[in-house]
Amino acid sequence: SSVVDAYDTDLTRSTPTALSAARYALAGASIGNYALFAGGYNGSYLNTVDAYDTDLTRTTPTALSTARADSAGVSIGNYALFAGGNTGPNSPSAVVYAYDDNLTRSTPTALSTARSFLAGASIGNYALFAGGYTGSPSAVVDAYDDNLTRSTPTALSAARYALTGASIGNYALFAGGYAGSFFAVVDAYDDNLTRSTPTALSTARRWLAGASV
Repeated sequence: SSVVDAYDTDLTRSTPTALSAARYALAGASIGNYALFAGGYNGSYLNTVDAYDTDLTRTTPTALSTARADSAGVSIGNYALFAGGNTGPNSPSAVVYAYDDNLTRSTPTALSTARSFLAGASIGNYALFAGGYTGSPSAVVDAYDDNLTRSTPTALSAARYALTGASIGNYALFAGGYAGSFFAVVDAYDDNLTRSTPTALSTARRWLAGASV
């Protein structure tokens, strides 16, 4: 689908201009006055990026240099980051793209391990990309600070993919996932990138979604 639904702060829904290409398995992130939607799949892998400003006007900034789907998006500082994904069937990528608040694209240091079906979340001065699939489930976590310098904090407590991320207070959470069986585990990272393991989900599951309020 190419449909975009928008909800304002009164929870009123509108339907702005559709995406420039119908697709699924895309990634989203926001930066400055823009919400960005990148990559995806519609029978072929796409490198398209659509940007919506605060008036919901759509533009199409510089595309990803390599088409991909199943990546993750996170915002940190002055950048929206899109990391990993598949560039073909079972072809995970380590490439990270950064878009600044002028929608200028750059390519910071790649992920430490190429992977798809990973999850992203931000905390403090860091954007985190956790887990994923490398040909086998991964527990790797890569952290990017607001200068786009990469570090590799403590890995997830269990290797898995198809997990989700969300941020709350001083924590970035990574929940659920799959690695031959469904997971209920939740890993939490604080703003010093120290990992803890809070109470698990009530039901093990994959392909779930996360959001904070």
